[in-house]
Amino acid sequence: MKYLILFLACIIVVAFPGVTMAQTPKKKNVLFIISDDLNNNIGCYGHPIVKTPNIDRLAKKGMVFNRAYCQFPLCNPSRSSFMTGRRPDNTKIYENATHFRKNLPGAVTMAQLFRNAGYFAMRIGKIYHYGVPAQIGTSGLDDEKSWDKVINPIGRDRKEEDLLTNYMPKNKNLGASLAWHASDSPDETHTDGIAALEAIKVLQQRRDQPFFLAVGFYRPHVPWIAPKKYFDQYPLGQIKMPMEPAKVREGVPSVAFAVNPPNYGISDEECRNSIRAYYATVREITR
Repeated sequence: MKYLILFLACIIVVAFPGVTMAQTPKKKNVLFIISDDLNNNIGCYGHPIVKTPNIDRLAKKGMVFNRAYCQFPLCNPSRSSFMTGRRPDNTKIYENATHFRKNLPGAVTMAQLFRNAGYFAMRIGKIYHYGVPAQIGTSGLDDEKSWDKVINPIGRDRKEEDLLTNYMPKNKNLGASLAWHASDSPDETHTDGIAALEAIKVLQQRRDQPFFLAVGFYRPHVPWIAPKKYFDQYPLGQIKMPMEPAKVREGVPSVAFAVNPPNYGISDEECRNSIRAYYATVREITR
């Protein structure tokens, strides 16, 4: 059986044909993987310490795009764009509250296109926009026309949010706070671990039928919650602060800086803790 596997995360697209098994169907099955807020802090893009061996293996077998661009610096406009194949100036989606079908009721999405071609289309996790973490376990702004079946996983990370170290306690929205937690719970009890296990089941059960399986991981979106073992892989002594020239902000229009004060006013140690937490969640979803 041949697979086409796509890994998409903001500025990353990795695509490759998989291995050939004994019985090759006429139609290639498709596994579409997306993670939330993943940048290029992965091994195949040359990061010095972040460990992403599985993604790196995919990259060696397939194609790596070194000049990929985000359509819009916000979740809903960007996801609506790549699922419909239309730019945000066409979808007219510029925020996280409007469903794209309000403006494009007749649009045929990527998943819908496969459905129309006789594929079984299924979603596990976050493909279209919904708020993390508050809407984990729901369908959010999902598109019913895109899928034959959906699974909305929810794991221990939702129950451990009261254990978070939150550097922005006045912010009631955890999806916009610098917050993290090194969990004692195993991978398979976390939302992304549950999603991965469900995806494996589908791959095994439907291996001989044409399918389009979309799997959306929730991390490394904040709050950064991952098993402690992934935090331990990145000692704070290895975490380096980005180099910023002195007076770098002088002469730059204030509108260019959405964050004031810089680094949300947290200390260098708190910044390193946040970076380590980001690395840990990247490691969790790429294990």
